[in-house]
Amino acid sequence: MRWNPAESAEIVEAAVKAPVYSADRPWALELHGRSVYLFESGQRSGHDPLGFDRLLSCGAALEHVVLAVRYAGWHPHVVFPTDQASPDVLAVVRADRREPPDPQDLDLHRAIRLADASGSGDAHALGWASHWAGTELRSLNDHELVVITTGDRRPDHVRGGAALQAAVLAGRGGGVAVRPVVHLVHRQEWRAGLIERHELAGFPQAMAIVGAKGPVGTGPAAASAGRSDS
Repeated sequence: MRWNPAESAEIVEAAVKAPVYSADRPWALELHGRSVYLFESGQRSGHDPLGFDRLLSCGAALEHVVLAVRYAGWHPHVVFPTDQASPDVLAVVRADRREPPDPQDLDLHRAIRLADASGSGDAHALGWASHWAGTELRSLNDHELVVITTGDRRPDHVRGGAALQAAVLAGRGGGVAVRPVVHLVHRQEWRAGLIERHELAGFPQAMAIVGAKGPVGTGPAAASAGRSDS
């Protein structure tokens, strides 16, 4: 069995609408049978030598792919390969059975095509959005949200990017501004300080400023939020 043309088009279009936090789009898709393969592509840049921003971008694309698969009425089984024979394969999404999407899936999928929102909101209200195992969307206050993972390896960075994008879509669907902050969080000293100040039990992968105005003097507010290739 293969994806039908409408399903294939929806998966690709949804992925292309994901934000990019690096100098260029760092991923490629291949559709085979009822599976979607997400590859890391391109070269790392000097401002991101470890590729963290690239992997967060790949995670955002993965979130959009999974939502497109759910929208098509399939259950997505996501695998993060560890086979070193194919090191560029970040994730494989397999449609393993028919399953109608739930209302939250549909809300997040609908938000893919909405413009970024500009309204006020509460960071505490977005914690539900991440459906990725090993991730947490934790509110630090009314305006700041941090993406935490239980591990700190390549799949964790990808899952962190997916969870961050889920928060962006949840805010967008509710008319709430959610501005991602990625670069500061991967500076070792800033990351360590964030863990210490907030007693985080995990690894911060990204943050988001929630609402039309963030807290006065917030540290990450000046960081680049990346760009969207659509």
